[in-house]
This record gives sequence, structure tokens and C-alpha cells, in this order.
Amino acid sequence: MNTQIENLKAALPRVPARQQDFAGSLIHQFERKGDLSNKQWYWVQKLAEDAEFAGVPDFTKETETVGQMHGLIKLFETAKEHLKYPAIALQLPDGGPYGSNVWYGRVSPDGVWQKSGAVESDLAMSRKVQTLLKALSADPAGTASAYGKLTGHCCFCRRKLEDEKSTAVGYGPVCAKHYNLPYGSKVSAFNCN
Repeated sequence: MNTQIENLKAALPRVPARQQDFAGSLIHQFERKGDLSNKQWYWVQKLAEDAEFAGVPDFTKETETVGQMHGLIKLFETAKEHLKYPAIALQLPDGGPYGSNVWYGRVSPDGVWQKSGAVESDLAMSRKVQTLLKALSADPAGTASAYGKLTGHCCFCRRKLEDEKSTAVGYGPVCAKHYNLPYGSKVSAFNCN
């Protein structure tokens, strides 16, 4: 048997769930054909190595605390009653046009922001994103509202805000209902933390 395939088999329980089918198909194909393409060998090795270091923090990435995201998580939990994949989009005040998405990293529920490479190399951008994430932590509903007012699109469903009331609130009545957010003049007084 092949050592790389054996390593992948041993690592299979630690391979992320979203990649287990792919890893299994590589093993199956090797067992069936006795060989793999160069690209497939690359993935055999990569999946085994990634599984070996699963759960080990990447200390090469810069992290920063931006505030706990429990209010946002509460919004998502409420929305999961109505939506399969609740999500939120944010934009910096001087960001690009709607639709020019940039990935700035990921934030843990406890507010630890693991920055993307694009942000790590740009100190000014890092400060702007940090400010936005701190605002999101402190006031998720207000930040959602501000996004809609800034872009003219709902931060939850990304649809264009058509009527005057939705534009004034920053999100539409359907998303307000799904996320249990106020819709109308009550928005400024709402706090979901």
C-alpha cells in the first residue's frame, strides 16, 4: 500500500467534514486504479497535513480582539428559524461600490478577529475594519441599519431597498421579521445584546 494514502486514511477522522467526501474519493480512486494524477497526489498530501494540524492555532496570522459577537449570534439564531444560511454583509464608509466584496478575515464568537492577508498588509485598512467590527459587536442592529443606509441594500439579503421606509431603516420588513429587528422609528432604541 502507498504511505501517503495510508497517512490520509489515518487522518480521515480529523479532516474537516466539508472535505471528507473528497478525501474518501481520493482513497477510493487509488484503491480502484492503483494511482492518482499529480493534482490528486497534491490533495492527498495537503489533506493529510491539514488534518495533522487541525485545531492548532495559526500563529503566523495576526489576531485582534474586537468585542464579543453574542448579539450578532443571537440575531443569527433567531433568523435560523426562517433561513437556512443567515448572513450579514458590511461595508466601510469609504469602501468600494456595492458588490465589490473583500474578505477581511473571520471573527470568533468571543470577538477574536483573525485578519486576512489583505488587511494585515494595510494598517489603515486594518484600523477601519477594526472600528467597523467593534461597532458590530456593540450594536449589531444599528450597524445593520447603517449598512443599508450607506449602500441602499439590505445587509442581510443584499436586496436593493426600494421603498422610503426600508431606506430610512436600512433593511426591509421581511428581514426585520426574520432577524426579530424593529422596523420603523423604534430602530434607534433597539439593542440585541
